[in-house]
Amino acid sequence: MNRHTLRSVRLSAVACALGLAFAANNAAAQSSEVAAATVKACAVSGSVTVTVLGLNTTLPLPCTAQAQRTAAGSDEKSALGIDVGLLGLVNVIKLDTVHQRADYTNLTGATALDGFSEAAGLSLVQNLVTAQGLRGSLACDSLSGNSTLQCQATSTIADVRVAGGNVITLPSPLPRDFTVPVGGSLRLTVLGLPIEVPVGGALTLNHATALGAGTRNVTVLHQPAALTLGGSVSVGGLGLVGVRVEAVASPSTITVNATRPVTAVTID
Repeated sequence: MNRHTLRSVRLSAVACALGLAFAANNAAAQSSEVAAATVKACAVSGSVTVTVLGLNTTLPLPCTAQAQRTAAGSDEKSALGIDVGLLGLVNVIKLDTVHQRADYTNLTGATALDGFSEAAGLSLVQNLVTAQGLRGSLACDSLSGNSTLQCQATSTIADVRVAGGNVITLPSPLPRDFTVPVGGSLRLTVLGLPIEVPVGGALTLNHATALGAGTRNVTVLHQPAALTLGGSVSVGGLGLVGVRVEAVASPSTITVNATRPVTAVTID
């Protein structure tokens, strides 16, 4: 089944649990547990830090090609390609054919929030990591009378290569926080000088976390592919030159401001 079919099946199940006939009626009253909510899907996010002459300069990788909803309805964004470079570090992230969608659906007595993002091709930090067919999906449901926010997070990816090596065999379905070690070197241009910095880190696939359980403000984050790299090298006249990259591809975020404390968030 495709994503839209799966979503309809899920909403039908929610409606049945409430004893209602299913209809994706955006005019229906939402869950009494939800005062306000936001669902956001991005092509990329993160940050890059470069250290030169003892000074750290950090620039964000902003949420690119963002789809977002803060009320009932849908939003979609697409782009043929995204190429991001910062702070003299070229080719931080390159994505081919990205698509993001945010859905905010109200049923009588229920609110469904869905973030979906995909990239046909992915290259992270000068091709240290490349991948094909990356997809991430985050879905959360709130039912009237239930103070638990129920979420599902999934990632799929066709293949992954590290430093130009062989395709890494990934388990299917992809478990939460599947980690692949990453190492190599990055090329920087600092004050006009080309510098190679050895780096090490990890690629983490299908990471999901929830913040704020026990309060009225809850955030659920899903990172289908997150790369964290860092390293440094001593350069004459510049001292220690360092770089740190935290790059996330196809992330989704769901926030809920509840009418009473959310006792728990489940993520399947």
